[in-house]
Amino acid sequence: MTKLDVLISEAVERVEQDVVNLRRDLHMHPEVSGKEERTSALVADYLAGLGLEVKRCRNNYGVRGVLRGGRPGPTVALRADMDALPLTEETGLPWASKTPGVMHACGHDVHTAILLGVASVLSSLAGELEGNTTFLFQPSEEFFPGGALGMIEEGMIENPAVEAVFSLHTQPAPVGCISIVEGPIIGSVSTFSLRIFGKGGHFSSPHMAVDPIVTAAHVITALDSMMTRRLDPLDSAVLTFGMIQGGTRDNIIGDMVVLRGNIGSLDESICRVLMEELEKVVQGVTQAMGARYKLKYIHGYPTTRNDPRATDLVRRIAGPIVGPENILVSKPTLGGEDFAYFLQKVPGAMFFLGTQNPDLEPVPVVNHDPRFNPDERAIPIGMKILAHLAARYAREGRE
Repeated sequence: MTKLDVLISEAVERVEQDVVNLRRDLHMHPEVSGKEERTSALVADYLAGLGLEVKRCRNNYGVRGVLRGGRPGPTVALRADMDALPLTEETGLPWASKTPGVMHACGHDVHTAILLGVASVLSSLAGELEGNTTFLFQPSEEFFPGGALGMIEEGMIENPAVEAVFSLHTQPAPVGCISIVEGPIIGSVSTFSLRIFGKGGHFSSPHMAVDPIVTAAHVITALDSMMTRRLDPLDSAVLTFGMIQGGTRDNIIGDMVVLRGNIGSLDESICRVLMEELEKVVQGVTQAMGARYKLKYIHGYPTTRNDPRATDLVRRIAGPIVGPENILVSKPTLGGEDFAYFLQKVPGAMFFLGTQNPDLEPVPVVNHDPRFNPDERAIPIGMKILAHLAARYAREGRE
């Protein structure tokens, strides 16, 4: 263990409780995507108080802080997302959300607090560092098109030019574990909205109407079959309907049903192919039922792909912190993540940080659940890994 490693660990211990308190403040005041006014102001003020160079986006609530090291070297970026979700919290915690209908149920408050803590740690050791550290606080991760592209377009990974980028995300796995995998770690996600138009009528005379609800039921069943018959069994993809709306009361056949859903895959091209197949199926079913349709499709976030060398660096740095046996191979998910846009510009990696206390929750509460309550003992672990990544990249990241 080097002198710098010791200094980082000591600095993390000094600020740990302050960072926990900061996380609780963020949790009590959540803001949904595109509304992160208070959060971004808090972040900018905190970074400025540390003496960092602070820049705020003009077109969204993104914030960047740049820390110049005491010796020449590359620039590495660390990223955290800041937005919350439109959920009503059910944890009953003293620091539960004070904003009705809004909650940090995906751990972005943890991400933001950890990265602010890392900024505090590294700024206190600036003279010992080689190169620069860029801190990226990104808004609007939860809803497409997200905030990453806007930050990239406004030059937040330039001047100084970022050479590598890293991020973490909470995971309902035991505290003390992390997981990572090279290559695809989070899949591409595409969104669609389908409107089916029928002909209204009385419930007792269905032969005189065109029932969009029955048509929608056939569409859903046909699309479920499509996924098993049009997709190579060796490929992976998921199609889920998250919303269906139609009708006004029990004795009326309505004239329109709205369905909305997502397609996810580790391969963006599969999403595009499936959407083409989806429309063929919808067209055939609606025509057979005498209905019409309108389909709107948005190709969302690309696949998040971890660079092999950056992934190896995360493993090597995390080993002494959590123990090699606690570095797990992450199973890729299909949730979608706009950190992918940063990885399209520069190599880097995302890893998952275990935040579950198995003693309290033998069955993990997953992200986006109104009972989501990450164990705060994960915060110093995340701080140490990110701080060491930034501090040691100049010496180890290029090997």
